[in-house]
Amino acid sequence: MVSIIVFELIKDNLPISIAEDTSSESAVFKFGDLKGNWSHFFLIIFFIWVESMLEKLLDRGFLMNWIEKFFSMTSYATVIALVLQAVIFGFIHSNDLSERSITVGLIGLIMGIAYVKLGRNLWLLIIAHCILNSMSMVERVM
Repeated sequence: MVSIIVFELIKDNLPISIAEDTSSESAVFKFGDLKGNWSHFFLIIFFIWVESMLEKLLDRGFLMNWIEKFFSMTSYATVIALVLQAVIFGFIHSNDLSERSITVGLIGLIMGIAYVKLGRNLWLLIIAHCILNSMSMVERVM
């Protein structure tokens, strides 16, 4: 999480143009207006959890391992896999170079490091992702 704080502090001084985070607007488009709508929240939260689980299976369980095997001839295969899966994870959440894609990419990097350090156990990451997404959805309801 330190990396996200550092990014927030330096983002305005970077030599590249970074688009603003518009994830709140896209969330309304995807999920409808959740403001005060707890029944809609409980209707969709299960699907958010399934999506979170599938993302972890794809990003860490498959993609990271595949990239690692692809670069297995190098001594940095795990580092390359960590960085590439984080970049892909960030990009698929906003499809551009924006605050959101970088922040989500940093979260993906942290999750990738945790995946390696936890003995490649996906369950803790799945639970963490479900909690993060649930908190994000609760913020949209309140």
